[in-house]
Amino acid sequence: MPWTDEDLLTAPESPGRLLPPDRVAYAEGVLLDALDFQTEQSYHRGRLARVLTCLFGTGTVAGLAVAWEAPLAPGVDPAFPEGREERLCLQPGLAIDRLGRLLEVPRAWCLRLDRWYHAQEPAALNAALAGSAVVADVFLRFVADGRGRTPAFASGPYDALDAAVPSRLRDAFAVELVLRPEPVPPVPQSPWPDLSAGTPAERRDALHQALLGAWPEGTAGLDAGGRLDPLPEHRPGQDTTSVLLARVALPADADPGGGRPVRRDPATDPVILDNLLRRFAHPGGALAALQGIRFAGDLP
Repeated sequence: MPWTDEDLLTAPESPGRLLPPDRVAYAEGVLLDALDFQTEQSYHRGRLARVLTCLFGTGTVAGLAVAWEAPLAPGVDPAFPEGREERLCLQPGLAIDRLGRLLEVPRAWCLRLDRWYHAQEPAALNAALAGSAVVADVFLRFVADGRGRTPAFASGPYDALDAAVPSRLRDAFAVELVLRPEPVPPVPQSPWPDLSAGTPAERRDALHQALLGAWPEGTAGLDAGGRLDPLPEHRPGQDTTSVLLARVALPADADPGGGRPVRRDPATDPVILDNLLRRFAHPGGALAALQGIRFAGDLP
């Protein structure tokens, strides 16, 4: 099986485990194979990923707002003469996942919400019914998309004369809408202590103390297999590198017969979205603006 782009950051003998930062040692006459080129890529991608996560953290960098669009009947909007189904739309933007990989959504991505709702099992929807709404979370995760095909030597237990592998790997993404069956769905927690109290000098010292203790020791944050522990917002079995974007509440009432909860009319009970509970990877310029630091071009 050919390697994927995700494998470039993980050990081949233990998928999901991070690779050490080894570089290829080149010399005249050395025979290179596919593993050497994969190691070369993994070194540079891994170093960039480490810088991104250490300097900016994990979460939304720019854009990626989730919006709800009500259904349109035919003839209501000239842009949609045949009408439009109810949908959730993710706007273009950029995020960083927990492995430091860039999640770039280059154009708007939409999900037909009512179709998704009726594709879910009634029991799962009832479990996610909190009060008068079905609650779900929007997640974004990294996907390596193989592009094109090129001949290659066959690998695995079977011989083949027409073996082929992807000729390119493209950094892609997947959007998931995950039901929340918890009575009180968890929210992301900040890895930093509260630094808002005290004098400026005390806040500075508290920040520096937090930085001194920020390096994870040993296997902190990893499970017994060396993989990333889930965050509070992750559901069991979910990809633990997934980035939470928004929480969605779909107004609905329990079905007396135990079937799928009955959604309320979106014209009178619109879907509620929370885009601000997510993690943000704050750029330096944004933090400077928050502190009232202005750029030279902004000065009078």
